[in-house]
Amino acid sequence: MISENSTKLPQKEGCRWMVLYTKPRAEKRAFEILDQKGFFVYLPCSTILKQWSDRKKKVTEPLFKSYLFIYCPQDMIDIAAREDNIVGIVKFERQPAVVRDEEMAVIRRVEQGEPDVEVEHGSLSVGQKVQITAGGLKGLTGTLTEIRGARKVAIKIESLGVNLLISPGHVEEIK
Repeated sequence: MISENSTKLPQKEGCRWMVLYTKPRAEKRAFEILDQKGFFVYLPCSTILKQWSDRKKKVTEPLFKSYLFIYCPQDMIDIAAREDNIVGIVKFERQPAVVRDEEMAVIRRVEQGEPDVEVEHGSLSVGQKVQITAGGLKGLTGTLTEIRGARKVAIKIESLGVNLLISPGHVEEIK
């Protein structure tokens, strides 16, 4: 979900993508509140098939639990963080976490269901800086945090502090 306000992002000096931390399962409501107040917000979602004992249903869930992306100047993030259902600002080294435009583009491609990437296991090991070289996540860099067999790897996106699971693809070490 991207706010109607976000269809044309203002190119104001100092505006950056930052991350707000919401109350559990309150991402959509926080999105609606900030959107109504005129903030440029983005809530990446995916549609999944949920199984209950008596039925199956397709539901839309946030891609990152309790995270909401906001595009604003750094001095406005504190105002947004005071709204209902917002717990705080995601910070690194006591500063609001800034998400690079390239990382936002990757998140959008993942949300749109770009094909998975394949993983070539060679000399990859946990802790290495890696770059994805094919598929919807091409160009993304991060730290390899886990190798799950031959079909999945977890790459930590530094500015978000989250791991993305990628199944089958091409990952190479950054030298």
